Amino acid sequence: MVTTPDNPAPPGKALATILVVDDSRINLKGVSRMLEGHFRVLTAESGPIALQIAAAEPRPDLILLDVMMPEMDGYEVIQRLQGNEATRDIPVIFVTARVNDEDEQHGLSLGAADYITKPLRPSILLARIRNHLKLKQAQDALRDYNTALESSVAERTATLSAVLDSADQLIVMITLDGAIMAINRIGAEQFGLTPTRLAGCNLFDLLPSEFGIPLADLIAEVMDTGRSAEIDAARDKRIFHVTVYPVPGEPPRVVVYASDVTDKVAADAMLRTEREQLAASLAHQRELNRKLEEAQNQLLQSEKMASLGQLAAGVAHELNNPIGFVRSNVTTLKGYLDSLFGIIQAYDTKAAESMPPEALAALAAIKQREDFDFLHEDIFQLLAESQDGLTRVQDIVQNLKDFSRVGESGFGWADLHACLDSTLNIIWNELKYKCTVVKHYDQTLPQVYCIASQLNQVFMNLLVNAGHAIAEKGEITITTRQTPDGTVQVAISDTGCGIAAEHLPHLFEPFFTTKPIGKGTGLGLSITYGIIGKHKGSIDVSSEVGKGTTFTVNLPVDRSDEAEDSPPNALAA
Repeated sequence: MVTTPDNPAPPGKALATILVVDDSRINLKGVSRMLEGHFRVLTAESGPIALQIAAAEPRPDLILLDVMMPEMDGYEVIQRLQGNEATRDIPVIFVTARVNDEDEQHGLSLGAADYITKPLRPSILLARIRNHLKLKQAQDALRDYNTALESSVAERTATLSAVLDSADQLIVMITLDGAIMAINRIGAEQFGLTPTRLAGCNLFDLLPSEFGIPLADLIAEVMDTGRSAEIDAARDKRIFHVTVYPVPGEPPRVVVYASDVTDKVAADAMLRTEREQLAASLAHQRELNRKLEEAQNQLLQSEKMASLGQLAAGVAHELNNPIGFVRSNVTTLKGYLDSLFGIIQAYDTKAAESMPPEALAALAAIKQREDFDFLHEDIFQLLAESQDGLTRVQDIVQNLKDFSRVGESGFGWADLHACLDSTLNIIWNELKYKCTVVKHYDQTLPQVYCIASQLNQVFMNLLVNAGHAIAEKGEITITTRQTPDGTVQVAISDTGCGIAAEHLPHLFEPFFTTKPIGKGTGLGLSITYGIIGKHKGSIDVSSEVGKGTTFTVNLPVDRSDEAEDSPPNALAA
């Protein structure tokens, strides 16, 4: 509730606001009538409401607070007022019907300004209120004065500290027109004078135009923006880094810091050159490390393939012996069965001539029960299927031996068609479910002087990549031919997804792959590139997205007079 006086304050003078807190409406009305005409009155019937009003704007200038209230007594209210930064400085006068020394001491210790006992007399109440309002005004004025004094002291201290703490560079405080207000000793020595002699002089008169004009422009910028700024300027063939800071207060002024950075600029230039040289050295070192890592990975891959070849050769050798005696035993078993069934046929003939009909009928019943005719026919079919299976196992073993070529570590003459066929047989399980392989072999193709096991690895990499490029169903075509210049070509084409044009120049780079993460190492084509280079050959690739890719390997027929390794001429077309 807000009560305004019938006689408002004179113009230009605001009335003080008094908050009256009492749980009795009769007491609130009585106190409000006493204050009307003298103050602006706010009323609250409980402690919580009083706290809300006191914290709201505009805040009361003084609070008359009843001590005994049911919901929240006066002591708790004043404790909460004191605990709030916004209401801590509001004077509180306790109003109570009874008070003793102990209660009064407790209230004052909590921050109360005074005690007034009921019944209230208007003259005493108004006098007490006016006295405490005047006391509060005096305290506020003293606090404001102290704040202003502290600000002035802090400003002067900051100015002095700025000059003294930066004694290794020119530090000068000037007005906007350049009048020197203060300068440090190092700064004064720059002009061959003392700080006292320079006081009042114009800084711009002491500086050459190539230094003074940029400095004047910088000061104007600082005053416009209110933020510091910096430039580099020259004087007497020396380079100075100049920073200008605005100084708050009147008159408008700035502090100028100037550091001689001539040596630092020269050192920075030298350091920049050394860094560039170091960066070039590091780049060269990284390139060497990359090549070393590439060589290590290729060596690791080659060793892995060699180990795989040894394993395959070992498996083939171990399988040969059991396959041999199983095949021999099956052939012998077929001869035994031929003899047994011949004997049975002879018994049947003699039995038919000499045995009575009842015995013949019993034998016929036994044959029918055991399905003798089916056994006679099926047992030879089983033996034929077993012999066919053994033949297929022997072919697989031979393919393993042909692919691994253990012991053939050097160059020799090899049939590329045999290399392609043995490689296809090895990886057929990777292709058979989604690829149809079409062979266009040149039957006049000569043998090639090469390391067959390494070419097998090349063909395996290209064929596996072709299979991976086909998502569901597709065709892989292998074409061999001899060119008029005597070069042998092996082209492996697929109808897969194709390779984007931007990827073609990077296909043979180590660790480059277009396959999803975890599906490829990026070493297959890099190793292929290296092997073909070792054979003085080249590899070409052409591709169209959505239609497929063709890799063409070009190999010389005979390079038996050459032993050194060299990189291939690989083209991406």
